[in-house]
Amino acid sequence: MTSISTSDTLRSPPSEKGARLPDPVLDHGPLRPFRHDPGRREAWWWLLVPVLVAAFLVACYAIAPEWYKAHVLPEGYGLLELSHFFIPLVGFLIAIRLLFRPFVRRRRLVLVFVSLGAFACFYIAGEEHSWGQHFFHWETPEAWSKLNRQDETNLHNVIDVFDKNPRLLLELGVYVGGVGIPLAALFTPWIRRNRWSLFLPASAMVPVALCALLFKGSSMAKNIFGTQALVFRPSEATETFLYLFILFYLIIFARRIRELEAEDGRSDKVSA
Repeated sequence: MTSISTSDTLRSPPSEKGARLPDPVLDHGPLRPFRHDPGRREAWWWLLVPVLVAAFLVACYAIAPEWYKAHVLPEGYGLLELSHFFIPLVGFLIAIRLLFRPFVRRRRLVLVFVSLGAFACFYIAGEEHSWGQHFFHWETPEAWSKLNRQDETNLHNVIDVFDKNPRLLLELGVYVGGVGIPLAALFTPWIRRNRWSLFLPASAMVPVALCALLFKGSSMAKNIFGTQALVFRPSEATETFLYLFILFYLIIFARRIRELEAEDGRSDKVSA
């Protein structure tokens, strides 16, 4: 897995020394891949974190299923449920910081993209804990409880347009972006050398995407074939890796922005 998840394999050949980094405002090349995408030296977070989390969940349920149900799954205070609040919250803070960077504000497409990322993280964090109800334990208004499937003050348990549809889009983005694009880039390197590649997930996103796919596959196998799932309610484990994917993506996206800003600064010095 590490062979396709390193920036070391993407270092520019000598012939590309004069190439620019991919920037949506550039309509011409040659362009080169981002040099600061995570590589082997940072495998402790993009590889080990998702793998260890997946191993912990599977081992915990296999060894102590009742403890798993009592401490990992409970609504509001279980380990998974808390992670579903704090992971997107950190992503929201990263996106908010990006909104104040001059590089982002000067590029309308990048600004809209980062704004959507901030909104998505804010919405996920709020909805997962019913906008504070799981922390402060207020009563759901009677009128709203009649609309909400789980008697909570959130939107995603009211109609599918706030729940299943956004999740389906997110899952497709994770599986295509986290697995399909890195694999395609192995055979068609130009994917990492075009003006839109700023937005494409790095190869380091493969492990977290595969972990999400693992638990999603376990859930589907249970529903279709009646097989034993890897964990109880595997959809909750899937959500954890979907949100980790968003967080990792924003971390790498912020690094790419800094790399572009540094290159712009060097270009200004040369032109001066």
